[in-house]
Amino acid sequence: MVKNTGELKKLSDTYENLSNLLTNFNNLNQAVTNASSPSEINAAIDNLKANTQGLTGEKTNSPAYQAVYLALNAAVGLWNVIAYNVQCGPGNSGQQSVTFEGQPGHESSSINCNLTGYNNGVSGPLSIDNMKTLNNAYQAIQQALKQDSGFPVLDSKGKSVTIKITTQTNGQTSKETTTTTTITNNAQTLLQEASKMISVLTTNCPWVNTAHNSNGGAPWGLNTTGNVCQVFATEFSAVTSMIKNAQEIVTQAQSLNNQQNNQNAPQDFNPYTSSDRAFAQNMLNHAQAQAKMLELAAQMKKDLDTIPNQFITNYLAACRTDGTTPSQGVTNNTWGAGCAYVEETITALNNSLAHFGTQAEQIKQSELLARTILDFRGSLNNLNSTYNSITTTASNTPNSPFLKNLISQSTNPNNPGGLKTVYQVNQSAYSQLLSATQELGHNPFRRVGLISSQTNNGAMNGIGVQVGYKQFFGEKRRWGLRYYGFFDYNHAYIKSSFFNSVSDVFTYGVGTDVLYNFINDKATKNNKISFGVFGGIALAGTSWLNSQYVNLATFNNFYSAKMNVANFQFLFNLGLRMNLAKNKKKASDHAAQHGVELGVKIPTINTNYYSLLGTQLQYRRLYSVYLNYVFAY
Repeated sequence: MVKNTGELKKLSDTYENLSNLLTNFNNLNQAVTNASSPSEINAAIDNLKANTQGLTGEKTNSPAYQAVYLALNAAVGLWNVIAYNVQCGPGNSGQQSVTFEGQPGHESSSINCNLTGYNNGVSGPLSIDNMKTLNNAYQAIQQALKQDSGFPVLDSKGKSVTIKITTQTNGQTSKETTTTTTITNNAQTLLQEASKMISVLTTNCPWVNTAHNSNGGAPWGLNTTGNVCQVFATEFSAVTSMIKNAQEIVTQAQSLNNQQNNQNAPQDFNPYTSSDRAFAQNMLNHAQAQAKMLELAAQMKKDLDTIPNQFITNYLAACRTDGTTPSQGVTNNTWGAGCAYVEETITALNNSLAHFGTQAEQIKQSELLARTILDFRGSLNNLNSTYNSITTTASNTPNSPFLKNLISQSTNPNNPGGLKTVYQVNQSAYSQLLSATQELGHNPFRRVGLISSQTNNGAMNGIGVQVGYKQFFGEKRRWGLRYYGFFDYNHAYIKSSFFNSVSDVFTYGVGTDVLYNFINDKATKNNKISFGVFGGIALAGTSWLNSQYVNLATFNNFYSAKMNVANFQFLFNLGLRMNLAKNKKKASDHAAQHGVELGVKIPTINTNYYSLLGTQLQYRRLYSVYLNYVFAY
C-alpha cells in the first residue's frame, strides 16, 4: 500500500524546475559574459570557420558528405536489389523491346524490357520510355561516381563528366545505340538523378515478378505481394526521405558557401552600446546552417533504420563476390544485392558523426552567443528574470538549507556601462542540488503523481515449519492446547503503477492454539482417528527483503527516508486438523502420530517499510492458507 505521494512529487517538480532554470541560467550567463569579450567572440567565429571547412570541404570526416553519399548509395543499391524482378516492356503499345546495358539483370549486366500483353502503368510492366528515364538517371550516378571515385566536396561546384548510355532495340534487325551526355558531377546533380529514379518507380509502381513457388516479396524475405510500391513501401519511403534530407544538406552547404566569410568583432565592441552587429548575424546564419546539417545527417540514420534490419543486412548492404568494384560498376553478379557500398557508407557516416561530436556542442553555444549579441538587452532582462525565478524557487523549497545561498548578485563598478551586474552561482550548493536531484531520480515514487492511497496485491508462495508441544485435558480429552515456535518463508512478485518488486518475506515467532476434536480417537483396525479444529494467536516478527530497497534507501543524504524492513506482528491462526495414532500396547507407551492440517494465518499489522516527506509504503501479508503435515510423538 502506498499513501500520500503529493509532497514527494512536489519536491521532485521543484528540483527538476530548479535544475532546468540553473542550466538555462548558466548557459545564458556564459553567453552574456562571452558577448562582452571580443576574444571569446572571435574564438567562436574561428570555430565556425573550421566547422564550415569540416562539413563542406572534406569527405571522410564530414557527416554532411557521408550522409549525401549514403542517400545516393541507398537509391542505387535498392534498384540493384530489385531490378532483376521488376517487369518492364512495351506492354500493349506495339513498341519493340529494348535491352538496356549496364543494368543489374539476372546473372547479367543488362536488362531486356520485352514483356508484352499487359497494359503499362500501375501493377503492369514499366514502359520503355519510363525505363529510359530511370536508366539515364541510374547511369549518370553510377558512371559519375565511378569516374571520379565519388562526387566532389560540398563546397565545390563540381566537374563535367561524360555519361555513355548503350541500348539495343530488338526486332527483325537489332540496332545498338550509344549516346553520350555531359553532366556536372556534384551532390546536387546526382541527388536530382536519384530522385528521378525513385520517382519513376513510385509513380508507375510496376509489377514485381515472382520467384518459383513464391509470391511478391518472398525472394527478399518479405511477406508482401503486389507491385513495387506495395512490396517495398517501407524501403521506398526511407530512401525518398533520405534523398530529401540529403538535398536539404546540400542547400545548407550552399548557403554556407554563398555567405560572406565570418567577420571578426571590433576590439572595442560593447554589446550594450555598439550598433555594429552584422558579424553576429553572420555568426547566427553559419551556426544555424551547420546545426541543421548535423541534424539532417543524424536523421538519415533514423530513416535508414526504418528498413527491416534483415533486408539491409542480406540485400541492401550486401554484394556477391565480383558483384562490383569502385572502377567496375555493374557486373553479372550485381543483381539481387545492393553492391553500392551501403554498409561502408553507414560506417563512414557513424565515424564522421562521432568525429564531429564535440563540434556539435560548440555550434550550439555559438548560436546562443550570436543570439545574445543580437538581442543583448533582451538577454540581460532574461538573465535577471531567470535569476529572480531561481532565488524565489530556492527560498520557497522547504527543508533545503543548502539552497539558501544557491545564487547571488553583485555589482562590479569597473565593468563598462550596462555590464556592471555580476551573477555568481555557489558551486557547492549547486553540486548538492545536483546530487539531491540525482538521488531523487532513483526514487520510484517520483513520477507516480498525486496518490492519496493505493493498494496493490500479489500472490505469494512459500514453506513453513513449526515445533512445539501439545496436550489434551479431561476424561474424554477433546480439548487441548499446543505451544510452538514457527518460521515461515514466502516469495512474492507485486506489480503496481509506481514500481514492480520482488519480495522475500520471513515471519518468525511463537504461538499457542486451542484444540478441539469433534471425533476423538475413533478406533479402526490398527489406528485411532481424531478430527477437529484449532484456533489461536501468535506473536511474531516479520522481515521484508524487497528488490527496490536500494532505490528507496539511496535518497537519504539530504532528506532522511525512514526504512523499516522488520516489525512486530500479531497473527490469528485457525483451521481444521486430522490426527492418526497407532494403538498403544500399554497405557504408558508413546505412540507415533501422523496428521494433516488445513489452516489460515491472518497477520494484522502493516510493515511501515518506507516513509519520506509524508509518502508511505506499507507491506502486509494479508493471509496465508497452508497445508501442514504433522508428526507427533
